[in-house]
Amino acid sequence: MGEQDVCRQLLPRAIFGINGKVENGVRQHPVTGSIIFALGNKIGIADYKKNTQEFVAGHTNTISCLDLSKSGKYMASGQINHMGFRGYVIIWDYDQRKEIARHDLHKVSVQAICFTAQDRCVVSIGGVDDGSVIVFDMEAFSPICQTPASRAISGNALTVRPLHNNPYFFVTAGDRHLRLWSILREEKKLYVQDVLMASKTRVFYCARINKTDEFAYLGTGTGDIVKIVLNCCDRDHVSKQGSTSCILGAFGTHNPRKPTGRDCNRYVNGVRALYVLEGGRLLIGAGNGDIELVEERTDVPLINFRDYPGPTWPYLRTLKKTHVSGRISSFVRSKTDMFYICTDTNEIYGLNIKTWVLKLLRTCHTKSVYCITFPKNYSGVFATSGKECIRIWSSGRKQELLRIMVYNFNCACVRFTHDGTSIVSVWNDGIIRAFTPITGRLIYAIPNAHNKGCSALAVASSGRLIVTGGIEGQVRVWKIDPYRQDLVGVLKDHSGPITSLDINYLDTEVISACTDGSCVIWDIKRMTRKQVVTANTQFMSASYFPTGVQVITCGSDGRIIYWMVYNGALIRELTASKKSSVNCLAINETGDYFITVGSDLQVKLWDYNSGAVVGIGSEHASSVISCAYSPCMTMFVTGSTDGSLIIWDVPRDFWGRPNPPDVTKYSLPKTSSKTRMSDVPSRVNSGTNLKTPKGENIDGLLKATPKDDLCCVECPPCAKKDTKGVDPYAECGIVPDVRKC
Repeated sequence: MGEQDVCRQLLPRAIFGINGKVENGVRQHPVTGSIIFALGNKIGIADYKKNTQEFVAGHTNTISCLDLSKSGKYMASGQINHMGFRGYVIIWDYDQRKEIARHDLHKVSVQAICFTAQDRCVVSIGGVDDGSVIVFDMEAFSPICQTPASRAISGNALTVRPLHNNPYFFVTAGDRHLRLWSILREEKKLYVQDVLMASKTRVFYCARINKTDEFAYLGTGTGDIVKIVLNCCDRDHVSKQGSTSCILGAFGTHNPRKPTGRDCNRYVNGVRALYVLEGGRLLIGAGNGDIELVEERTDVPLINFRDYPGPTWPYLRTLKKTHVSGRISSFVRSKTDMFYICTDTNEIYGLNIKTWVLKLLRTCHTKSVYCITFPKNYSGVFATSGKECIRIWSSGRKQELLRIMVYNFNCACVRFTHDGTSIVSVWNDGIIRAFTPITGRLIYAIPNAHNKGCSALAVASSGRLIVTGGIEGQVRVWKIDPYRQDLVGVLKDHSGPITSLDINYLDTEVISACTDGSCVIWDIKRMTRKQVVTANTQFMSASYFPTGVQVITCGSDGRIIYWMVYNGALIRELTASKKSSVNCLAINETGDYFITVGSDLQVKLWDYNSGAVVGIGSEHASSVISCAYSPCMTMFVTGSTDGSLIIWDVPRDFWGRPNPPDVTKYSLPKTSSKTRMSDVPSRVNSGTNLKTPKGENIDGLLKATPKDDLCCVECPPCAKKDTKGVDPYAECGIVPDVRKC
C-alpha cells in the first residue's frame, strides 16, 4: 500500500503567528473583515470572529512587504531573497486565493509595495541593491515602466504611498528622499518632482495622505512629523503650474510646562506609524512603543513659529497617550473608533480611540520556539520557550496565560515537574531556573550549571532529580531539595552540544542526543554509561518508547531510526525527508503514533509499528524545530523558527486508544503508608515534603487567569554577589522552616 493511499491531511485547530517586523504588513479586508498579514514565506488570512486562519503560499523566501487593494479583490506582496537572486512581486486574487501575475524585475529584495486608487496599478520599490520603481498595470497584467527611485545625491526609498482619488499619483519617501510621481500609462513613463524641504534633512519611515489629497504627513527618524502640501493636478507636470510641492514644517508635541524654545518634544526612536483621522487629528506610533492621539494647535498660527529657535516646531497638542511593548509597525482601522496596532514583537493590540482602552488580542514568539512541553496528564495548558521568555498557553481558550521574562537570554528547554508545582527551565547563560506555575515567581536558580550555556533538560517523575545537557557536551545530574540544589554527577562522553535528553519511566536511565553523531544511554543510579549508538548524522532528538525497551532518534540526514535499549542494536530505519533534516519528534503515551517535524516545513504523523506516514500538515511558513504530543493524544503542538505555534487535531482513527477524554484532569497521586516510619519526623528534610508557596499547581492556572488577559512577570537577576546581612531567600520569596532545615 502506498503512502498516499493512507495519508491524511492534518488540520490545525489554532494558529499563533504573525510577522510584525514588516512595515505596514497588516491589512483588514473591507468586506469580510479578515486580517491579512505576512508570516514567513506565506500570507496569512485570519478571521478573528470565527477563530479560523488560512495561508496562501507562493513565495520562495520571506515576505518583506504586503498590500491590499481598496476594493478587496487583489493582494500584492514582495519578498526578500538571497544576494544574486531576484525578488518576486506577486499579485493575488483574494477570493480564489490564487496567484494571477508575478514579475521578478527587482534585485534581491522588494522594499515596499502599494495599490494606486481604483486598483489601476501596483507600485513597488526595490531595496538597497535595487533602488528602482516599477509600475505594474492591472489592466494589461504586465509591468509598464521601470525608473531609478532616487537621485545620486539622495538615499534609498523606504516607503511608498498612493493618493486617495487620483490613480496615477504616488509619493515615495526614505533616507533624505521625498518625491512626488505621476504615471503616464499610454507613454509608459514616469514623471517625478522632488519636494522642496527648505534645508531640512530627514529619514522618512512612514507616510500618510489626507482624504482630499491636499496634505501629506510623514514620520521621521528624528521623532517629528513633517507636513507637506502636494499641489498636484497635472499629470504631465506633476504639480500645478507656478507652484510645487513643499514642506510646511516639522512638528513635535507641545509641552506647556517648559519655556519657549524648550517646549517641543520629539518621539523616541522615531515615528514608525501614522494614521490621519477626521478633524485634523493624528494617531502616532513611535519606535519605543508610545502611541499618542494628537491634533494641530489652533491657538497659535503656524507663521508665528518661523522665529522658533529649533528646527522642529511645537505645533501638535497631545490629547491621549498609551504604551505597548515593541516598535509600532502597523495601524489598521477596523471600525470607526477601533484600531489594530501591530508591533515588531509580533503582538496585535486593539485600541478604542474613544474610550482609549488598550487590549492585547494576538501574540506569539518573536523568534524561534526552541521547546514545547505539556504537564503530566494535563492537556489544558502547555509551555513554550524562546527568546527571553517562557510562555504558557491555554489549548482550550487559544490564548497566552503567563509570560516569564528573562531579558537578553534565550530559554533552551522547559519542563513541568510531574506534580505540576513548578516549571523548570535551562537558559543559554548557564543558569537553571525554576518558577511557580501561576504567579511565575522564581523558586530557585542554579548559576553556572554549564560553563558554555545549557541546551537540554529532563525532569524525573519524582521531581527531585533533574538532568541537564550543555553546549560543551556534558550531562549533569542534579538533586533538588526544598532549600538546596546539589550536583550529583557529571557524565562526560560527548564532544558536541547536547540537543535533547529523555528519562525512561522508571527514572533509572537517561538518553542524550548530540550533534557529534552519537546517542548515549546513561545509568543515572550508578552514574555510568550503558550503551552508545552512533550514526552518520547529527542527532537532533531522541525519545524513549513508553515501556522503555526502545528508543527512537532523528537527525540532520532526514532519517528516523529505532534502537534497542538492551544492546543498542538498530531495529528499523525510516526516511522522513531526502533533502532536509528532521528536527524533533514526540511519541504519544500509548506508543502507537509519533510525530516528526523538519526543515521542509512539513509536520508528519507516523504509525510506530508499521512505520508509515498516516498524516501530513503543511501550514508552517518556516522550518519547524519543536513539537509536543498532548497527554490526551487528540492534539499536538508544533513551533517554528519564525515564532509561530500551531495546535493540530489528530484524526480520531489515530488517537491510540478508544474514546480518550478531551482534556484529562490532573489529580495528585495518592500515597499510602504501609509502615509507621513515614509518621516519624526526621531531622533532615529529604525533599519529600517540598511545597511551593500558597499551594500553586498548574491545574489552577486557568482558574486564576481571566479570559482575554495575560500575566507578564520579569525574573530577577540571579548572579548577585553575596553580602553579609542579606536574606538569601528574599529574592525567591520563600520563608524557610528553621526546624526542618
